[in-house]
Amino acid sequence: MSAPRIIIRHLAFTGPNIEEARLDLGTGLNIVYGASNTGKSFTAKALNFMLAGISKLPQTDEVKPFTAAWLGLTLPDGRDVTLYRATQGGDFRLFEGLVSAEAGTPIALLGSAEADKQDTVSHVLLDSIGWSGKVIVKNVNAEKDNLAIRHVLPYVIVSETDIMSEANPVHHSGQYTNRTLESNLLRFILTGHDDAAAVTVVGRKEQRVANAAKLEIVDEWIAQIDDELGETPPDRKELSEQIDRLAATLAGLQDHLRAAQERLDQLVARRRSLLDQRREIDDRVTELALTLDRFTLLDQTYTNDRDRLQSLEESGFLLLARADRDCPVCGAPPDAQRHRHAPDEFGLAYRAAAAEARKIEMEQRDLRRTMTSLDAEGSGLRTTATRLWDEVQDIEKQIEEARPAETSVRSDFSAMLEKQSELQHVEDLFRRRDRLVVRRSQIDSTKPTKNEAKLSVGIDGTTAYALGRKVVEVLEAWNFPAAKEAQFDLETNDITIGGKARADNGKGVRAILHAAFNVALLLYCREQKLPHPGFIVLDTPLLTYREPLTSRHGELSEDESRMKEAPVAVGFYEHLAGLEDTQVIVLENADPPADLKGEAKVQVFTGRPGDNRYGLFAPVQRPAQS
Repeated sequence: MSAPRIIIRHLAFTGPNIEEARLDLGTGLNIVYGASNTGKSFTAKALNFMLAGISKLPQTDEVKPFTAAWLGLTLPDGRDVTLYRATQGGDFRLFEGLVSAEAGTPIALLGSAEADKQDTVSHVLLDSIGWSGKVIVKNVNAEKDNLAIRHVLPYVIVSETDIMSEANPVHHSGQYTNRTLESNLLRFILTGHDDAAAVTVVGRKEQRVANAAKLEIVDEWIAQIDDELGETPPDRKELSEQIDRLAATLAGLQDHLRAAQERLDQLVARRRSLLDQRREIDDRVTELALTLDRFTLLDQTYTNDRDRLQSLEESGFLLLARADRDCPVCGAPPDAQRHRHAPDEFGLAYRAAAAEARKIEMEQRDLRRTMTSLDAEGSGLRTTATRLWDEVQDIEKQIEEARPAETSVRSDFSAMLEKQSELQHVEDLFRRRDRLVVRRSQIDSTKPTKNEAKLSVGIDGTTAYALGRKVVEVLEAWNFPAAKEAQFDLETNDITIGGKARADNGKGVRAILHAAFNVALLLYCREQKLPHPGFIVLDTPLLTYREPLTSRHGELSEDESRMKEAPVAVGFYEHLAGLEDTQVIVLENADPPADLKGEAKVQVFTGRPGDNRYGLFAPVQRPAQS
């Protein structure tokens, strides 16, 4: 079963109006060699940049035409993804698949590694190998840092400067303040146990600084209170007595104010009730006036009807009285008149008019009695309304008389209340000052305690010995002289050969020993079934095999000369080519062995235009010199 690992598939650069620059990489050993200044070291920096190890990419003339960088990866779960980042830096985008152009909907990822965020490149990469959420102790007080991908990358991407440096490969930052974290990081990689269980304590120096800062703040607060109290603050006992007396006075004023307000409320309520009654009476009087006006018109109608009926009654009486006489028109006697029913009709009309007249007289009498009653009611209501208005006027006078007294009591109460607030504020200032004085005394009496139970830092002797044995195996496979004498020294956190520190050797020997340390670390993790990114990038590990006349690193030292005579380069490449489940990217100046055994993807940067591949980028066209 293959060990979980991250595989770098390609590194590409794109930009407008320029051909893509692309470097494809295999799953095992990759050798990129050739002339100087063709982009080999830049490749290592670009990989570091695309894995969020550094924030800026060197802006060389070759990279300036390109605006975007693409890094294709296969994650341990088998998923192919591509990280995108602008060559000017900034955050990332994650595309599914191995691409070097926009494809699908990307996921935005932050370049920084914030502990509470999962949308970061660091979290995605660490989570893929099982290292997300891990913490590492960074100082003697057991303060912790969250593990970030930038912490791990120096173990898998080794630059030309670092690989030949005299500094040990563990404390790669060169910063003294990082030594504890870097030592504990190695322990985490070699054991798989982080420092989540460690208890953070405050150091004596930090305690003293914290106490001094607290005292400064407390003193400033006390000074502010003293300024507010003034140069001659009141006597506290007298202040307390004054507050008590004022409270009693306020209680009495509150009773007077409550009584005055209740009196006003009663008067206002009574006035409102009287005004409501008067409004109802006025509405009734108006209604009666309208009714009487209608009844007056009706009475006039009754009078007119009665006069008309009386006229009919008189006319009927006259006609009836002349019914048995000669016709006044033709003079015919009654017995000669043709129509004899006229007297009956006259009598009927007379009786009907008389009956209707009597009925109207009765109704008119009833109407006038009603009108008299309504008029009397209206007169009584108007009298009541006048009385009610007089009462309202009297209550208005009482309100006007009571209001100044209520206003005066309220004003006195407000003034006393304001005075009480001022005195209570002064009393509160005294109480606050007392608490601050007590707090200052507590802080001042708190002495920094020495942390006797110090945490162990770095790996133990057993783990160092096991790692040293793995370094021996690697060096023996590389045919390194005196490989059996190699050890991992806990004092220097570096490789020694027969007791001689790596830093005391020439650049070429330092480089090969540094490379052996990184390879041994990976193989140790594989044997112990511990997580590891699974790839290594080594920039110029075979520095010993340089040509002194053409190399910027000068003549070979004595130990470099002895090592150059040994077949280290052949053993180096053949060993790395035979490793399983491991991707190694070697960036070198010298040619690899022609008869290299094992599979390797070899690419050459010639540095000559038109001769195979010039370099990582095409040659820059510079203007001709005049």
